[in-house]
Amino acid sequence: MPERIAVRSLRTGGVDYIEVPTQAEAARASLERERDGYVRRGLPDRVAQVDAALAALDPEPVDEPADATEPAEDVEAAAPTPAAASTTTRTHGGRRPHRR
Repeated sequence: MPERIAVRSLRTGGVDYIEVPTQAEAARASLERERDGYVRRGLPDRVAQVDAALAALDPEPVDEPADATEPAEDVEAAAPTPAAASTTTRTHGGRRPHRR
């Protein structure tokens, strides 16, 4: 889970939050980008090596429930959390930047 850090805008004084990935999340993302490059270049040996490194990051696969194909009956439980709903960041305090 990414760490959430509060940052203060120097211009407006408002507080926004940024999400900083953990070291494991950053390593996984880096290996996935590396793997995509090898797939595009047609290097199956390197793809297999990166797949092994990705598998080493997650030694135990996550078990999916057997009835995962059935739709969720509880609609409220499937609603996004407030933290997940606010993934956008404001960079100009809601206003357009001044053009010179």
